[in-house]
Amino acid sequence: MKHFAYVIVGAGFAGAATAYHLARQGVADVLVLEQESIPGFHASGRNAAMLRQCIAEPDLTKLALDGAAFIRNLPADWPEPVLFKNNGSLLLGSGAGWEKLRRDGEIGRSVGVPGIAEWSPEQAIGHVPVLNEAEFDGALWCASDGVVDIHALLSGYLKFAASRGAQIRYNAALRAVRACQGADIELETAEGVISCKVLVNASGAWANVVAALAGARPLPLRACRRHLFVSPPLAWVDRSWPFVWDVTHDIYFRPEGDGLLLCACDQTELAPGDPPVDESVKEMLAEKIQRHMPGLSEVPISRGWAGLRTLTPDGRFVIGWDAQVDGLFWIAGLGGHGMTTSAAVGELAATLLVGGPGQRSAPFAPERFDEELA
Repeated sequence: MKHFAYVIVGAGFAGAATAYHLARQGVADVLVLEQESIPGFHASGRNAAMLRQCIAEPDLTKLALDGAAFIRNLPADWPEPVLFKNNGSLLLGSGAGWEKLRRDGEIGRSVGVPGIAEWSPEQAIGHVPVLNEAEFDGALWCASDGVVDIHALLSGYLKFAASRGAQIRYNAALRAVRACQGADIELETAEGVISCKVLVNASGAWANVVAALAGARPLPLRACRRHLFVSPPLAWVDRSWPFVWDVTHDIYFRPEGDGLLLCACDQTELAPGDPPVDESVKEMLAEKIQRHMPGLSEVPISRGWAGLRTLTPDGRFVIGWDAQVDGLFWIAGLGGHGMTTSAAVGELAATLLVGGPGQRSAPFAPERFDEELA
């Protein structure tokens, strides 16, 4: 039976970045198990690729700051180029939503996010003229945000880890978990039986499925579907525009090639899987555009897709050792921030893993839900 020190379930951003940082710390005895034939088949490869640092949760803002700094300044030994379009972000708010955005900006400034400024509607419209008829009271501009080549970033984490000895296996779904002698964990996979000292649960929407196999209590995680839509080329789109997100009315868009990528910020809880596209969400998008961004009302849609975001009740990630099952470590509930925070999440997880079960990260520890689950 093949034995590993760490087996990471999931080759999305959480698992890949953790494998990368374990490799950085000299840990080569790592296996990444991925149930699909390619990495990032689900949430990590279906997101809008937007690097956003101004987040309402302060603990996440710090992770986003550190993760963004990593992406903007990749290490000299990083294995492949990662395109980062530093076009900035423009977050729009109205009423109480604008006041909340201003507080988010203060949080960002307090932890050192560069390039944050409050803009008037006139300033925002001057930068993105299609907002001329949009409904908002103010905008938070973050010059250091942008759009990332998510596939190159994910590939880079995995290539580096593999170059330092980590193994990555695809089409290798985890089927069963059993404790065995010597405090090892025995894993039955689609490729056979292996064992490990530590099982790292970085399986995204499947996090509670993996936890159940290991005998752990499920955490209050919700896998929610969100759709993205893309327009055909539009002559008036400026590729240098930032991504624009109306956080009060839950709608965003950004340049995608010569067209636009758009999202109605829909959120429907579903079981883990490959979520089908719900055509009615196009109607939701059209209604939001007509009401809040009429300048986009004539934009046609050429295609769309859906992915799952895994959310926690308090909006913070789950990173840490399970309080009841020895050798089980969680990295879950990244809630749409996985790409931006990936480097920081992977570094934190690797540090806690190497430090052993006595290591805890209070803001993200799984046991914070103990009272809720009791």
